[in-house]
Amino acid sequence: MKLKFFTLLALTGLTTSVVAQRTITKSNALFSPFFKTICTIQEVKVGPRMTVETTVKTRPATNFKFFGLGQVNIDGQDYTPFGKTKLSAVGNVTEWRIYGKEKGAYHGFYFGPYFSYTHYKLQSASVRGEFKDANGVSYFGDVSQVIKLNVTGGGFEIGTQGMYLKNHLCIDWTIMGVGMGCLGFQGGMEAENTSENFDFRNYPDDVASMKMGIEKVFHFKRTIDATSVTIGAKIPWVMMRMGLSIGFGY
Repeated sequence: MKLKFFTLLALTGLTTSVVAQRTITKSNALFSPFFKTICTIQEVKVGPRMTVETTVKTRPATNFKFFGLGQVNIDGQDYTPFGKTKLSAVGNVTEWRIYGKEKGAYHGFYFGPYFSYTHYKLQSASVRGEFKDANGVSYFGDVSQVIKLNVTGGGFEIGTQGMYLKNHLCIDWTIMGVGMGCLGFQGGMEAENTSENFDFRNYPDDVASMKMGIEKVFHFKRTIDATSVTIGAKIPWVMMRMGLSIGFGY
């Protein structure tokens, strides 16, 4: 009876040891000072040498300075609504990792493809603007800016990972990942609390002088509606990634 009991304990311990190597939960060790992105990471073993890792990225809406690119010129005066804006972000990175034959999954050097998607949103404060039509009649509205960035793509990465404290403590270093993707940009100026019959299309001179700061760097085609002026574009984007994360296997 005692022999069966100790055998059961040994089998339980062996099973626990195996399970401990099937899933690792991690978090990024290097907190991004620029975007302040928080990452929650889960790596799961799917084969003797292969794992799948999923990273969920988020940035709580907090103040963000836009280095002057969010500057608007209204009536000959520069206005920087993004001085008090809030930036938020969400994203995901999915990796397929292949480890060496000798050590197997979770241990040592790895390589493989990855797919990444990140969405950023900037919402500015508003400023009271005055616009004049061809007859010199003034119209007013609270003008604000919204900028959305979507980065989608994939590539190839290499890294190395160590397991310590009986395969429970994990230190993961993504040495380098390179790839290609698409940067989708959509931004514009919107008017709220407007005067009666307010219409951006009736103020071509004022609208032409009311440029977003990023239009000083890139040329965009504008879409003008009654209460909005929108610009947007999609361009190829070179992607690079690296990082250091610490986790726990169970």
